[in-house]
Amino acid sequence: MSLPEDARLWFEVQVETLKRVHSSWLPSVPIELLTQARKLALGRRWLAKRLCTVSPVLFGLPAELDSDAIGRLRAAAWLAPLVTDPFECALDLGSLAMAATIRTLVNRPEVVKIRSALGPERYARVLAFPAAPSQSAPATAAGDLDMVERLVRCGATEFAGFADALHPAWGESVRLTYERAWWFDACAPSLTAAAAEACLRLRIQQPDRRAANPGAKPVAGLRTGSVGETR
Repeated sequence: MSLPEDARLWFEVQVETLKRVHSSWLPSVPIELLTQARKLALGRRWLAKRLCTVSPVLFGLPAELDSDAIGRLRAAAWLAPLVTDPFECALDLGSLAMAATIRTLVNRPEVVKIRSALGPERYARVLAFPAAPSQSAPATAAGDLDMVERLVRCGATEFAGFADALHPAWGESVRLTYERAWWFDACAPSLTAAAAEACLRLRIQQPDRRAANPGAKPVAGLRTGSVGETR
């Protein structure tokens, strides 16, 4: 028996989230068990039950959704391919959110490190991004992080904030993709919705951009090519 459209849309977001949820959200589940549970319908239901407390909107399916909620879920479906590449999306958004700070860097080793992490195309976009004169680095309590890690965490917050505005279930889905500890002292999103959307849609149009920057540094808590798992 086929599911009604509202339940089907919600279920699809749940399933895709469970495929990439970061292991830190399920600290009592061994990595090997998590890996196996993702592959089976029964295992995914078991994981979803364990995530209900930390993600009540996404995994606490209401009895029914109104037409507005269904429309918003359907309209946000274009995010699905993006959240499978969370590191790159965070670099895209974080580099724009911190554009003013990046442009003021004068320490050569720091500049080289940022340019290496971003790659030439993304770095050029940062230099051209029309940041407001008053724009400063987004506030964060993680002051001991290096610039690249701050940038990626900032980008994750921008991604989650934008997804939240499309639908809260998608906001939760994005947060679950990154390490749980990142959200204890997350900065507030600073990009406009238009700027964030333009940035993310550019990634959809150019999905192979990672290949142009194979030397990008992995960030603690989110290893490229290993979404949702830590060792």
